[in-house]
Amino acid sequence: MAEYTNDQLFEIEEGKKESLDTSVYENPDFLAIQMRRIRIAMAAGLEVTPYVKPEYDWMQMEEIFTGLENGVDVTCFADPSIPYEKMHQVRKGLEHGIDISGDIKYSAGVLMQLRKSKEEKIDISKYIEQGYDPEQLYQIRLAINHHVDPDQYIETDFRGAAIAEIRQGLEEDIDVTTYADIKYGWRQMREIRFGLESRLDISIYANPYYDWEQMREIRLGLAEGLDVSKYSTFMYTSNEMRKRRIQLSEGAADVSVSSEDYDLNITSGGIEAYIAMKKEGEKINRDSLIASLAENNVSHGLIEETIQKLADGKYDKKPMPIARGSIPKKGEDGRYEFFFNTEIDRKKPKILEDGSVDYQNTDWFPVVKEGDVLAVYHDAKEGDDGFAVDGTVIKGKKGIEQELLKGSGFILSEDKHTYTAEMDGMVELKGSILTVMKHLEVQEVTLATGNINFDGSVHVKGNIENGAVVKATGDIVVDGNVGGAEIVSDGKIMLNRGMNAGRRGKVKAGKGGVVSKFFESVIVLSDGDIEVTNSVNSILRAKGWIKSTKSIIGGKAFSSKGYKISHAGNEAGTATLIQTGVDQEIVDRIGELNDKMKENSKQLMLLANSQKELQLKYPPEVRNTLPLFLKVDNAIFTINKQQDEIKKEIELLNLQIMYSREAPITIDGVAHEGVVCILGKSRWEAAGERGVTLKATGGASVNVIK
Repeated sequence: MAEYTNDQLFEIEEGKKESLDTSVYENPDFLAIQMRRIRIAMAAGLEVTPYVKPEYDWMQMEEIFTGLENGVDVTCFADPSIPYEKMHQVRKGLEHGIDISGDIKYSAGVLMQLRKSKEEKIDISKYIEQGYDPEQLYQIRLAINHHVDPDQYIETDFRGAAIAEIRQGLEEDIDVTTYADIKYGWRQMREIRFGLESRLDISIYANPYYDWEQMREIRLGLAEGLDVSKYSTFMYTSNEMRKRRIQLSEGAADVSVSSEDYDLNITSGGIEAYIAMKKEGEKINRDSLIASLAENNVSHGLIEETIQKLADGKYDKKPMPIARGSIPKKGEDGRYEFFFNTEIDRKKPKILEDGSVDYQNTDWFPVVKEGDVLAVYHDAKEGDDGFAVDGTVIKGKKGIEQELLKGSGFILSEDKHTYTAEMDGMVELKGSILTVMKHLEVQEVTLATGNINFDGSVHVKGNIENGAVVKATGDIVVDGNVGGAEIVSDGKIMLNRGMNAGRRGKVKAGKGGVVSKFFESVIVLSDGDIEVTNSVNSILRAKGWIKSTKSIIGGKAFSSKGYKISHAGNEAGTATLIQTGVDQEIVDRIGELNDKMKENSKQLMLLANSQKELQLKYPPEVRNTLPLFLKVDNAIFTINKQQDEIKKEIELLNLQIMYSREAPITIDGVAHEGVVCILGKSRWEAAGERGVTLKATGGASVNVIK
């Protein structure tokens, strides 16, 4: 057995301990990492014997065995002549019910784009036949998925990054013909696109003889409303342009001039001039003074009062204003005029005198009809010119243009000024993102009307009865009563009259959260906050805050961020559990990631040992050309990169855990007996306290702040 390495011997011994037929992989030609993978697959009961051949390298075996584990037909790619990268794409496709083994002639990168396109149910075959590379195909895929047609603007000579600029322009409905030209590099295309998005006059710099950095300096100057003609010439490098742009932005520096009779100081970018005479009381010939000032570039905006004082000898040595030009005025900035209430999402429901919340009279979202004008853009205005004391005209800055609104569900007019609803739906503005989402309005949902599963927002004006199901990708608003139904939303759920589920109902919302008048015997799950006036005997679980304006009585509540509650429990002592802490999903995910890191570490150790063996066995000029050595080297790089990504994800999850451990429970009113608060490992039982805030100490006790 001397021909085996220690790692190989270990894998053989481990297999025997597991009562496996180790003769299947007792071959010194197998790397230890291959033996390990074969052993694990055999222990899982997989029939791997047909693929345990020295012709397969470790990474090919990994793809075949993973395919076997996932129940796919590996015979269509289990061929030693097929590189593992191609095997990987075929296997991933088969796991999604897609067979691309017939296209194995293409590169792994093209296969990946083909596989993903088939998963997305789009057709990119014609682009593959035309010879587009993987980077280009990726951008074409994105374009098709985003419902834009790039065909008339792209060609195989464009890099993927250039096609990306064309795609983004099409998505934002700007005129890409101004830059979809092979004469521009992708960075130049980007600068032109940025200018179009900002409503700038790109004709000033859309010239291929400018490099992209020169284009950027001109674009930034236009965005500031500067007179870029002062530096937009090919004779200046981008660094020189930048210096001149900053000078124009900051204005001219002060200038001091000294003559035999006076000191002259020109300030405020040449707009003001001050004179200080060196002698007192002498009468100055006004014509000589005016001529002398003109020689020192002070000829406009002369102040007659000062000149007369000098002519009369009525002055001292203190500086006096001798000339004053006109300050240029900046034009009005561009602005949007909206024809729907853009503040609705920020409105809070009205708090009534009894502490309850009036949901009925709160507008949750504006609804528009197809063809409704949503917004009109008003262009920035030119500024008013001023002048300096030397007569130079100082161009007034034009107002700053606003960027084009992005989003979906609207039509932008040809002049890029009017936004019109493309469909009936709910309209929403978040920053510069304008969205019209499909909107379904129904009177009620019953077993007779049938369930709802809608791609958009849903507004139920009446009731939802027991057994009904309402699902939506957008928000769900219910004006009436809700019984033992199931309501699921990727966005926000708002129940204006509340829900009495009789232990048969469930509410599940995305990061938009849940807002309800009351819950009774309901299971409520939210990736965001849960806000409720009253909750009775319900199970509340939120990744955000749980807030109650009146009380939480009975049931169980779990929040990752904390609680703001008016009252907890009741005078009858109903058992009520209120808990903060770490979400179990996060804990489970960290466990999965740690297990993956351990397995990766083991694989890295085996690969590193194999790498050393090859380094000892072959001189550099030989081993560096060996396919096996190159594959081992590539595998080490790939796994190390994966380890870095796993570490970053674990760091983010641990940060969430840290915040969860600090989550407080605030009860402004009474915490009745029967209420138990658990904060991590800490436990606190209420005894009728009023106005408390609880925080975990890290031990078994709770820090109570009154």
